[in-house]
Amino acid sequence: MTKIYVNDTNQATIVCPKCGFAKTIDTTNFKGTKKRVKANCKCGEVFKFTFEFRKHYRKDVRLPGEYTIKQSGEKGEIVVQNLSLGGIQFTTFRPHQILTDDTIDLKFNLDNPARTEIRRSAKIMWVRDRDVGARYVEPKLFERDLSFYLR
Repeated sequence: MTKIYVNDTNQATIVCPKCGFAKTIDTTNFKGTKKRVKANCKCGEVFKFTFEFRKHYRKDVRLPGEYTIKQSGEKGEIVVQNLSLGGIQFTTFRPHQILTDDTIDLKFNLDNPARTEIRRSAKIMWVRDRDVGARYVEPKLFERDLSFYLR
C-alpha cells in the first residue's frame, strides 16, 4: 500500500502511478484516520493509498547495531528496522529488560558508502516483545547525519 506523507500544514501531494499527474490537497478531514483512500486520476487510473501524518519520514532498513540500557547497564544486539529524524524502531536478538520510559544508548552504522557510525541516546516509547520503538533524546544534534541518508 502506497503511503502519502502529509506536511506540517496538512498538505499532501498525490501522484498518479501511471501518468505522473500530481495534485496537492488539504488532508485536515483525513487526520486521525488509517483508512485507505481511493483516487481517480484524469488519465483513468484508479489507485489506493493511505496518508502518513508522522512528523518525519520513516525509512525501512535492516542495520545491525547494539543497545545499552542506561539505568541497568544491560547490553544487547539489535537489528534496526526503520529510522526517521525523530526516532527508531528495532528488534532485539534475545529477550531483554527494556521498559517504556527507559533511556538507552544506541550504536549502529548506516549502509551508505561512508558506513557512517551513529551513536544516539533514545527514550523508549513502546515495547512489544522483542520489537521496540524509541524517540531520540536530542534529535537536532543528529539531523545532518541522517537527513541525507533518509532522502
